Amino acid sequence: MLKVHHVGYAVKRLEKAQKQMEAMGYEFERPVEDKDRKVRIAFGQKDGYRIELVMPMEKGSPVDKILADTGPAPYHICYETDYFEKEIEQMTCGGGYRVIIPPAPAAAFKGRKVVFLYSLALGVVEIVEG
Repeated sequence: MLKVHHVGYAVKRLEKAQKQMEAMGYEFERPVEDKDRKVRIAFGQKDGYRIELVMPMEKGSPVDKILADTGPAPYHICYETDYFEKEIEQMTCGGGYRVIIPPAPAAAFKGRKVVFLYSLALGVVEIVEG
């Protein structure tokens, strides 16, 4: 079963984006650097909703193209599941998704695995291991 974990936003300047979200009432955790993915991440929460601000640390990050094409914007929804492998299989075998970033441990989730999938109908989805 998939539970909504957060909505991810690609941003150019993490601190500036975070200040604007804080002005709307979001409270943020300390930012995390994910050197494998070349991004800096901050999770914020408000009214039971969680967002993730994702800023590239250097060229070659997964959000470079998004920022170049559209500028700062929400670009993925993340789901958490206790059935990580099973959910990936269901989504890719007839579910209309393909893996765009293979499963790997993520610094933002203390080493739990994440995978990014893409659907022509819905765009980018992230799954995090429960």
